[in-house]
Amino acid sequence: MASRFVKLLEYAFAGNSERKRMLNSEAFKKTVGEKAVKMLLQAEDISETTLLQEEVIKKVYEGAEPAKCVRNVFPVQKTKSYSVRFVVGSPGAYAKEVPEGSAVPVDQEGYSKVDVEVKKYATRPLITKEMIDDCLFNIIEHEIKKAGLRLENTLNRVVLEKLLTEMDGITAIDPAGTHIAVTDIAEAISKVKEKNWMPDVLITHPAAEGYLLQDSNLAYVAYAGTEAPLREGTIPRLLGLKPYTLSVTPSDESGVYWDGTDADNHYYGLVLDSNNTAVIVMRDDITVTRYEDPIRDLEGIIAKMRFGVGILHDDAGVRILSK
Repeated sequence: MASRFVKLLEYAFAGNSERKRMLNSEAFKKTVGEKAVKMLLQAEDISETTLLQEEVIKKVYEGAEPAKCVRNVFPVQKTKSYSVRFVVGSPGAYAKEVPEGSAVPVDQEGYSKVDVEVKKYATRPLITKEMIDDCLFNIIEHEIKKAGLRLENTLNRVVLEKLLTEMDGITAIDPAGTHIAVTDIAEAISKVKEKNWMPDVLITHPAAEGYLLQDSNLAYVAYAGTEAPLREGTIPRLLGLKPYTLSVTPSDESGVYWDGTDADNHYYGLVLDSNNTAVIVMRDDITVTRYEDPIRDLEGIIAKMRFGVGILHDDAGVRILSK
């Protein structure tokens, strides 16, 4: 069944007689909605409405949805500037004993600054004039969704690169066995807690996720009533950590790798305190530009984001080496 977006495109490029037929069609009304049909009846042309523009941005968001990861893990700070400065302190502070009647001394703490620069990332869906002329609206819809997916993957990649290159306050965990296991996760948790942070998130590469799903500590727990690993193929909350799986590939320029290869600078796991490790500064979330005319501007659609990423504390998490 064609989506609302596809039906609206079909209407936009249809002749007058075909448009009348579509407006009287119950199937068309059911797909696009009664409100949209009323708007189309009142307008001489679909370009006089915002229906298509709204559907385009919805499709971009829809394409981004399956890839969402880091924006659900780390704090997202909205900004209207091109740069944001964060002032961060140290964990594990204590109060002083003060005799009765004495003045309370002012606590002294060392602070450091983290400057986060906002950068622009953009993509253009592969929509050609031939696609429009041939009414390949399902393919156009697919290409618009892919634009959202590319932007969300870029956000994931930029954050991952920052974590792998700058989160070096704790020596990376080298799995004791032939691959990652629950015992390695436990060691990573202890290392982060020793730095007075509270780890709450586990991020793994699909290769590491596969090894953990084979781990007897997870697989055999099904006999105790928790069947998620076997039935759904998902890792349940593990040792107090909320699990996420991320399959993006860092850029070649970063010098780090996110895979299952046993080599230098190759990682496939992260254990971290999500509130104190990284921050995402969002100037503009996913938006669509150069799309004022819903028909003529289809070929020139640009989807973009403007954001920056900063590491607040390089010892609030630890990397796990691939093996």
